[in-house]
Amino acid sequence: MVDDIDWALVTQMQENLKELEAKKAVKAKIFNPKELVKNAKVIRELHDDELGTVRYVLLNYNELNEIIEKHTENKDRSIALLHRQLGPANPGLTEEDIRAMPYEVVVRLLTKLQNEGSFFPKQKMSPNGSASTQ
Repeated sequence: MVDDIDWALVTQMQENLKELEAKKAVKAKIFNPKELVKNAKVIRELHDDELGTVRYVLLNYNELNEIIEKHTENKDRSIALLHRQLGPANPGLTEEDIRAMPYEVVVRLLTKLQNEGSFFPKQKMSPNGSASTQ
């Protein structure tokens, strides 16, 4: 009786079911601004091969505008941005601590947080040129 089971067909049906459930979940997702705001300050993590796990929070619109208005120089803005994003996950971190970091680390963190640490992470390109998400 067990010999009569077409395992390839079973596997295909399981994959079809997973695909259907994924499509259903996307359709069921409803934008909830209050929930989005609540979750925006949750400490997030991303991995860097050299630095390890980087813990941070997202900046909100008001925080970004405040930094832009307060800091006219781009270098000062960069330090303030990193401080606001890294500070909540790293108690006691100061802007002076960030200024004391090697330049390459500051640039790497800024780039990493902008690309992979944003609310909508940029898609990575696969070797064949098609976009893929992490």
